[in-house]
Amino acid sequence: MRSKIVSFVAICSLGFFSSLYAQQTGCHLAVSGHVYLSDTGQLNARGAAIRFPALKTGIVTDDNGDFRIGDLCPGRTRIVISYEGYRTVDTVFDMAGNLTLSFLLFNNAQELNSVTVVGEVLKKDQIATAVKTVLAGTALEATRGLSLGESLKSIAGVNSLQTGPSISKPVIHGVYSNRVLIMNNGVRQEGQNWGNDHAPEIDPFIATKITVIKGAASIRYGSDAIGGVILLDPKDLPSRPGIDGEVNLVGMTNGRVGLASGMIEGAATGKLEGLSWRAQGTLKKAGNSQTAGYFLKNTGYDENDYSLTLQYNKAHYGASLYFSQFDTKIGIAQASVADNVTDLEQAIARGRPLDDGSFKYSFGRPDQTVNHKLVKLSGFVDLPHSWGKLEAVYAYQQDNRKEYDANPSDNSDTSLNTNGIPDLNFQLNTSTVDLVWEHPPVQHRITGSVGLNFITHDNVQQGTAYQELIPNFFDYGGGAFVIEKLALGKWLWEAGLRYDYRWLQAYKYNPTSVVEDRPVYTWKEPTANIGATYKFSEHFSGDYNFGTAWRAPQVIELFANGVHQSAAAWEFGDSSLTLEQAFNNNLSFTYNEGGLIIEAGAYVNYFHHYIYAKPDLNYVTTLQGTFPAFTYTQVNALFRGADLSVTYHFARNLTLISKTSIVRARNLTIHDWLIGVPADRYDNALRYEWPSARKWKNIFLQVNNLVVSRQTRVPPNSDFAAPPPGYILWSASAGFSTPFAKRELKVSLSVTNLTNTDYRDYLDRFRYYFAGLGRNVVLRLIVPFDIKNSDKK
Repeated sequence: MRSKIVSFVAICSLGFFSSLYAQQTGCHLAVSGHVYLSDTGQLNARGAAIRFPALKTGIVTDDNGDFRIGDLCPGRTRIVISYEGYRTVDTVFDMAGNLTLSFLLFNNAQELNSVTVVGEVLKKDQIATAVKTVLAGTALEATRGLSLGESLKSIAGVNSLQTGPSISKPVIHGVYSNRVLIMNNGVRQEGQNWGNDHAPEIDPFIATKITVIKGAASIRYGSDAIGGVILLDPKDLPSRPGIDGEVNLVGMTNGRVGLASGMIEGAATGKLEGLSWRAQGTLKKAGNSQTAGYFLKNTGYDENDYSLTLQYNKAHYGASLYFSQFDTKIGIAQASVADNVTDLEQAIARGRPLDDGSFKYSFGRPDQTVNHKLVKLSGFVDLPHSWGKLEAVYAYQQDNRKEYDANPSDNSDTSLNTNGIPDLNFQLNTSTVDLVWEHPPVQHRITGSVGLNFITHDNVQQGTAYQELIPNFFDYGGGAFVIEKLALGKWLWEAGLRYDYRWLQAYKYNPTSVVEDRPVYTWKEPTANIGATYKFSEHFSGDYNFGTAWRAPQVIELFANGVHQSAAAWEFGDSSLTLEQAFNNNLSFTYNEGGLIIEAGAYVNYFHHYIYAKPDLNYVTTLQGTFPAFTYTQVNALFRGADLSVTYHFARNLTLISKTSIVRARNLTIHDWLIGVPADRYDNALRYEWPSARKWKNIFLQVNNLVVSRQTRVPPNSDFAAPPPGYILWSASAGFSTPFAKRELKVSLSVTNLTNTDYRDYLDRFRYYFAGLGRNVVLRLIVPFDIKNSDKK
C-alpha cells in the first residue's frame, strides 16, 4: 500500500475513437492522452505515473505530459494517474476501441469546491452537452452530516426548499419536487416525493460523487426529469484484494447532533478474483433545533440507514446486487400547530413561538416516520461480434410513510410512548426496469445508445384521517429513447429522441355518492433534445442544450382533499389538471487556465401548464386544528436566470471562491411574478492554505459570506405572510489531515451563522412561524482503516 493516500478530483475529457471497434481483434487496443497540472506555472505533468492495476503494467508521461500504451483488451479498464504533490486520479472506463483521454490533476493544497463538467469520460447514454456540476472530494466531505438538500446549496443554481429545520428538498433553477429526479446508485429514487415536506429518503454517505444536471434531462432519465437530475454515485468497488474502509464522525452544537457513519469493503483473489463487496451504515440523532433567540420544540429526529453491495465483474461481463434501507423519525415543530383561526393568525403575525423553549432529545406528535427499502440487480455484457455493450437494471422499492397529527383523529393517548394509529399511512411499491444498448462507434465519429425503461407504482393509504389526502392508485409507464453523439473537429454534436406513455387509475372514495370512483388517466408524448459543445481553445469551451420535457400531474395534484399533517396545511387538488410541458434552453461557458476557473451559464425555460400549490389565503378548521389552505393550479410560466462560479488562486496560498445564483420567474397567465421562486443568492469565500509539512497536510482556513436578497418579485397579497427581509450570514471553517495508520486522518471544524443572526429564508414553508437556524459549530473526523491489503508498499 502506498505510504500516503491523497484525495482527488479529476476532469477527464473523452477523445474520439480512432478506428471502429469492429476492426479490433484481440488485445490490440491502445490508450493515449495528456496529463495537465492545475498550477499557474507548469501545465504539463512530466513524469506522471500511469498505472493499469488489473494489467500490472504502467508507464510515465514524457516531457510534454503525453502518454500512450497499447496491447489493451476490450472491456472495463481501470486507470490510476499519480504525480508527487497532486491528487491521484483513479477511474474506470470502457474500452470499445482506441481512446484519447485528458486528465487534470489538482495540487494537494487546492480544493475544487465544485466544477462544471465539460468533458468527462461519459457513458454513451449520458447527455454530454447538458450543464453538469460535480460535488466530490473535500468539497463533499465538508457537507458530511447535512441532508442531501442542504449539501447541494453550495452549488450555483441550486437551492433548498425547506419545511422547518430538518426537512429539505433540492431546487434547481427555481423548480423542485417531482420536476427534479434523483438517481440513487443508478436507480431513480421513488418515494412519496409529492410532498414539499417529504425529503429524499437517501443517506448521502453512500455517495462519493454527486452530479447535478441542470435543465431537462428527460431523454435519458424519463419524462418527469423536467427541471434537472441529481446523480448519487458511490465509488467503484475495489478490484485489488484486501479489506479497508473508513469511519465518519460528526458532531453539531445546534440540536446537539451526533452522527457516525462507517464503510468497509474488500475484494477477493484467486479463484474468486472479480468478486468484491461493501457494507455501509449511518446512525444519526438530534434534539430540538435552536434559532438565534429560542429553541424549537419537537424538532428532534432519529435516523439509521445501511446498505450492502455484492459485485462480480470480469473483462466482458459483470453483475451486482445492491440493498439499502433508510429509516427515520422526524418531529414537526409544535409552533406550526393551531387550534383555531385566531390562534393561527396570531402565530403568523407573531412569527415565533410563545416561549423560548428548551433543549430535549425526545419528541412526539406531530411527527412522521419513513422507512424506504431498495433492492437493485444489475448486469452488463459485451456483445459478441463487436456489437457493443448491453446493460440491464431491475429495482424494487418499498416506501412506508406514516404521519401523526398533533391531535390524533383516533383519540390515541398521546401520553403513551407509542404514537398510536397514524393519521396518514402510505405504502408505495415501485418496480423499475432499464435496458440500454451502447452501440459500437460508427465511422470513427458517432457514438450513442438505445434504451427502454419501464416503471410501475402501487400505492395504498391506510390512515385514520377524517379526509382522504390522496387516494389509493396504481400506475405504470414505459419509454424508449435513442441518444447519438457526433464528433467533428472542435465540435461535439448531440441529439436524442424519446417517447413515453403513462397510465394511472385512482381508487377514490366519493362522500356524496358513498361509492368508490375509479377514474383513469393516460398520457403519451414525445420529447427531444439537441445540443453542441465547442472547444474554442485548450482552456475555453462552450455548451448549448435545448430539450423538451413533460410530466403527468401527480395524484396529490389531481385529488388532494385533506390535511397534510407534516406540512401543517390543507391541500386541494384539481382532477382537470393536464400534463405539464417544458421547453428548456441552457447556454454555458467554462474557462480554466492556471489559477482561474470561470463557469458562467444562462437559461430560459418555458413551462406550459406549470403546476404549483397556490395559497388560498383562507383557512380550514377541523377537529384536528386549523390549517392554511393551498390549491394546486396550472399557469403558463417563464423561468430565466444565470449562474456564475469563479475560483481564483490570486496568490500563492490564497483563493477566492465566488458563486452567484439569479432566477426570474413570470406567471404569464396573470402577467405577474410567480411565487415560490428563490431569491438572489451571492456566496463568497476566501481560503488560505498552508504548505504541507511532514505530519500536517492540507491545512486551511476559510471564511464565507452569504448574501440572500429579499424576494420582492411576488404579486401583492399572494401568500399568508410577506417575503422576509434579505439576510447576511457569515461562516468559517478550518481543517487539516495527518498520517494515520499509513493513511490520512482528516479533521475539520466549521461554524455556520457565525454571528448568530436572526433570519428567515423565503423558501422555508415554516417561515410563517419561526426563524432559521442559529449558530452551529460542526466537528468532522474521517478515520480510515486498513484491515488487510495485499497492495502494500
